Amino acid sequence: MSVIHYQKKEDMKFETTGNGILRAEMLPGMVDGVHTYKCKVAAGTVVTLETFGDQTQIYYFTRGEGYVATPKKAFNIEEPSLFIPNMDKEANILHAATDMEFLQLTSVMLPEDYEQFDHWHIALPRFCPLSGCIEYIEGFRPEGIKALSILDTHFLTRMTMGAIIGKGPNKAAPHSHDNLYQWYYGMPGTKFIYRAADEEIELHEGDWAFIPTDIEHAIEIEEDENVNYVWFEIELTKAELEAKKAR
Repeated sequence: MSVIHYQKKEDMKFETTGNGILRAEMLPGMVDGVHTYKCKVAAGTVVTLETFGDQTQIYYFTRGEGYVATPKKAFNIEEPSLFIPNMDKEANILHAATDMEFLQLTSVMLPEDYEQFDHWHIALPRFCPLSGCIEYIEGFRPEGIKALSILDTHFLTRMTMGAIIGKGPNKAAPHSHDNLYQWYYGMPGTKFIYRAADEEIELHEGDWAFIPTDIEHAIEIEEDENVNYVWFEIELTKAELEAKKAR
């Protein structure tokens, strides 16, 4: 069985949600309770974004310009940007100035998520353009490949998100995570080699990939190519972590 689950952008099947959004679920069923969608809206569209009271959710705008209006504030989208609604407590209206694409990433809240959320979470709604995100350093990643934190650990229960940007030729050393499920989305202009275990794919703009925990993985960017992707992670539940320790 493959450890890299991979969906090319041309294989994504979009359906209308009935409110002006075209949406495709990407690689359904990878993790129980987690859904990952790619969405599209046409220029001039005004839509109310979906919200939940029992799911944590990230919107990440990957292409196009517009703004999101909440009852108290409007957030201009002029570059790749994160938006996290204040759960289902208020309406969030997207106004598309151009054709737009975005990711909608959701996770059903478990009792431990409610406990963490009630104890501490980042103030919502949360909006952050990529240029406002914090750069961080990892020992396995060389200079020339920049890492940005889009949503830090435990800011929103078990969800985290970041971006990797750089030029070839370059590569990052293999590493693994024993507590994280990981997804990857190719941003505009990206083309790089992604390796996990003994498997290899070439990830392009608009492609979506997933690997489970404990898989050693690495990237390589060839001459004249670029790496530009966002990663999305869900931390294992307490029960999953305890079960791993018991094995």
